[in-house]
Amino acid sequence: MARLRYGMLVSLDGYARDDSGSFDWATPDDELHGYVNDRERDVRTLVYGRGLWETMRWWQDSPADDEPGAAPEHHDFAAMWRQADKIVVSTTLEPPAEPRTELWPTLDLDRLAALVRDSPTDVSIGGPTLAAHALRAGLVDEVTAYVVPHLAGGGLPWLPTGVTTGLVLREQRRFGSGAVALTYDVTKG
Repeated sequence: MARLRYGMLVSLDGYARDDSGSFDWATPDDELHGYVNDRERDVRTLVYGRGLWETMRWWQDSPADDEPGAAPEHHDFAAMWRQADKIVVSTTLEPPAEPRTELWPTLDLDRLAALVRDSPTDVSIGGPTLAAHALRAGLVDEVTAYVVPHLAGGGLPWLPTGVTTGLVLREQRRFGSGAVALTYDVTKG
């Protein structure tokens, strides 16, 4: 059975973006990038909010393919991203021109639940604002924090306030950069 997974690169103090809207401090090194690739390899559907979509669509025509010195992890991620189906949830965007991409004008939680239930592979939801709705509705099965060694001091939290649930640590990994990946199963009872 497919699961809905939510993962983000986050500061140690729990932010996906700082007060200025930047997340440059969260750029993964090649080791962490490779780990994220391995974790996302079996995901075939990506559900994004507008903000994360505008960041991630760069991978459609990534210059990494033309850069001789680009890390293999970048080539790998670009290929995986292009092969995945993308759903963008936005009331302000025009339908995306990128292949394998569909626009949902709003997040219909029943439709999302059906998408996950009927999917042959896990589904990933990305963007803190969008994922907050799925977390509040109890639809998220797994959360992963890719914690980078940085204090943002404020900004966009990666987890919503007011949501309480149990978590069971399933996997942890430390990286040479000082980043740590923490993957939890969400308990739903």
